[in-house]
Amino acid sequence: MFQKRIGLRSLLIILSVGSVTLTSLLLLSVLWIIQKENIEDSLLRSNIAYARKLADTTDGYFSTAQRELAWSARQIKTLSDTDHLQAETERLRLQSGFFNSVVIVTTEAKIAAASPESLGLVGQTLTSDATRHAIAIKKPFISSPFVSAAGNYVVSISQPIFDARGQYLGFLAGSIYLKKPSMLSNIISQHFYEDDSQVSIVSDEGKVIYNHDPALVGAHIAINPELKDKLVHQQSGKYLLSHQGEEYLLGYASLKATGWNIFIYGTSDNVQRILALTAENATWILLTVISLMIALVAWLSSRISTPLEKLAELTRSEDSTRTLKALPGIHAWYAEAANLREAVYHHVLMMVNRVSALNDEAMTDPLTGLYNRRGFKEMTRRYRHSDHHCLIALDIDHFKVVNDEHGHDAGDAVLISLAVLLKAVCRENDIINRFGGEEFVIFLPDTALSEAIALAEHIRKTVENTDFPYSREMRLCGGVVSLQDEDNDMDAALRQADMALYNAKAAGRNRVMFSKGGEIYPHQAG
Repeated sequence: MFQKRIGLRSLLIILSVGSVTLTSLLLLSVLWIIQKENIEDSLLRSNIAYARKLADTTDGYFSTAQRELAWSARQIKTLSDTDHLQAETERLRLQSGFFNSVVIVTTEAKIAAASPESLGLVGQTLTSDATRHAIAIKKPFISSPFVSAAGNYVVSISQPIFDARGQYLGFLAGSIYLKKPSMLSNIISQHFYEDDSQVSIVSDEGKVIYNHDPALVGAHIAINPELKDKLVHQQSGKYLLSHQGEEYLLGYASLKATGWNIFIYGTSDNVQRILALTAENATWILLTVISLMIALVAWLSSRISTPLEKLAELTRSEDSTRTLKALPGIHAWYAEAANLREAVYHHVLMMVNRVSALNDEAMTDPLTGLYNRRGFKEMTRRYRHSDHHCLIALDIDHFKVVNDEHGHDAGDAVLISLAVLLKAVCRENDIINRFGGEEFVIFLPDTALSEAIALAEHIRKTVENTDFPYSREMRLCGGVVSLQDEDNDMDAALRQADMALYNAKAAGRNRVMFSKGGEIYPHQAG
């Protein structure tokens, strides 16, 4: 039982597609590894750039706010004109929208004027650390976050107020809400990422001063010593921060006005999402390439395998002649297939010639070159369908005398000479055979009995008038029969021809006799 094997075409397709697929998977893996680092680095650089931009914008905001406060503070020379104080706080709050509220505070920490008036702060005494510090230093001051008298979580920006003689009267302060909408939140939100990145303002100690999520404002972030050192010594930078089991890609920049830090950070999920999107796009491209490669490989595999498949089919054919005719028609367009085709052609040709030679040897009498009994059988097979044929059986008279007097070499020479004579006398399509010894049989296709008798007589006379080696005079007898009289039975016809031959010998030799209707008759030489 032969094991079924995979075809060359299928093998080429499997190997090619497998190679392309494996290469694509390796490329995707390498792309994933390289792109992960590139994306992380790109996100960190983007975070640093946005953090620096926000830091500069926020610094500009605080600087402008302080200048507006300073201008307003210079317009106040006394705290006794309450109408003027109230008008100035209203003007300052509404002019630019920098502040959520504006107050004027005396040296006793009492509020002399406030905007908006709805807060009801006028006359209240402030007790916050920011208030005490602003009164103590008598300088421009940006406070740390604290809860204001109105109950809001705020940052206060203040400017000292002096009278015309330079006597300190108190300070003018604008508050910025940290948990409610404010100008600061508007500035930060303009740069809020839509890819889940977070923007925070964080102190060096890790206190969240601002975040777009009010719930996180006032919370503490654990800042390790390494990051704290970076915040102190570097104006901006990047850092991989781990917090509550999450890894964050952090870009930071410091505010010059306050010493706070802008943090822009996103989780590693952002990287994974970008990688997944990149891999998805790359996969579709690779699938398209693989599909095109499959089509190309299938076509090329067909082109490569077709000549070999045809060669394989022809080598299985039992008809060598058909194979030899078909081989040159195979389009072997590449060198290996062409070489194989030529090799198969020459091999089949050699086998055909060898088999033909072997067949000739098997069917030919080696001495005379005439057909032997097997050759007679093979050559007359095609005539078995018709009975319009005749047989002539010939036998040399007294051939034993030649062998006895001159030896077998002489006898062989006589037989060879007779074979040559028979080939010369007989027609081209007559089949001349040596059945053994000095006995010869001639098959006459499509020949009437009278024609066969005439040919047999012609052969007898030609032999009688021909000089042969070692024996100048040679005689023979002939027996003729028509296959039609023997119902196209070749064996019966051979027996009847032999009988006519033996009768000719018995009648005195050197004569021809024929069989007709089962009877033997002598030929009357004219």
